[in-house]
Amino acid sequence: MPKLMDMDKKIGDLLKPALRLDKFFRDKLSLDSVKMLFPLSGRYRYDKDEYILTQGEESKDLYVVEAGSVAITKTLGTAGVELAVLKPGSIFGEIALIRDGVRVASAVAAEECRVFRLDYRDIQSLMTGHPELADHLKELAKQRSGG
Repeated sequence: MPKLMDMDKKIGDLLKPALRLDKFFRDKLSLDSVKMLFPLSGRYRYDKDEYILTQGEESKDLYVVEAGSVAITKTLGTAGVELAVLKPGSIFGEIALIRDGVRVASAVAAEECRVFRLDYRDIQSLMTGHPELADHLKELAKQRSGG
């Protein structure tokens, strides 16, 4: 079961480059700004081998790896394939966010890790006001889905 963690003042240092917020926040992204921008989002700790999201489930939340690593896996018929291992600063969940809200792969903690989960309502609000972020996420989803 993921454990909700308090946010610390370093969280802005993770989110700013991952979400390409440099254009909007020239200085550091403060903890207060993070809490204001993402009131429904939070940091979570996952144990090794714990599922963060599961292929086929419906969800549009976006995730950023803060510490540790996350394996992205996909089941094809009866076989499972590891697609990638994501390190700190990596985003995942963007394909379901941009498309129909159905997860096309699973994300599993490859080791104990910390992940910032961006609630869909928070990220949608930010993308509406900043089309550059929406374009960035669409391009990432396109690259990862092979199209």
